[in-house]
Amino acid sequence: MAVISLGSTEAFAATETSRFIGPLLHWLFPDATPATLEVLHGAIRKLGHVAEFAVLALLWYRALAWAERGWKPRAALAAFGLAVLFAVLDEAHQAFEPSRDGSPIDVGWDGLGALCGLVGRSLLFDRDRTAEKTDAPKKDSSGRLKIPFGD
Repeated sequence: MAVISLGSTEAFAATETSRFIGPLLHWLFPDATPATLEVLHGAIRKLGHVAEFAVLALLWYRALAWAERGWKPRAALAAFGLAVLFAVLDEAHQAFEPSRDGSPIDVGWDGLGALCGLVGRSLLFDRDRTAEKTDAPKKDSSGRLKIPFGD
């Protein structure tokens, strides 16, 4: 949250980030028009919103579901809500920075990032592991596998 707050200061305004992102884009795309480079710069900045809030939501989820196994929908919903709440506070903070603007659209990008992080985590790490465990062959008291034959 501190890193996000630092990114919301005047030091990371579009005019400042264009000083290093602009030359990099120009080097990568030497034939691109200034308008195209400006669009790419804006896209990179929006991807930054998505990425940082995906990480924030994942960290909140981890904190809220620390000792529990499997997907916890309540923890995910709380993590999403906390990330969006922080997005609102972050944009309010930007409204008081001289070269920044607080934007509800950016809250949307932040919320999208939080949602992508949590959905991605669910899809990658919690693929119905309980079904895998319950469908596994059972062992009897002697340790041998029990094979059901139409019991």
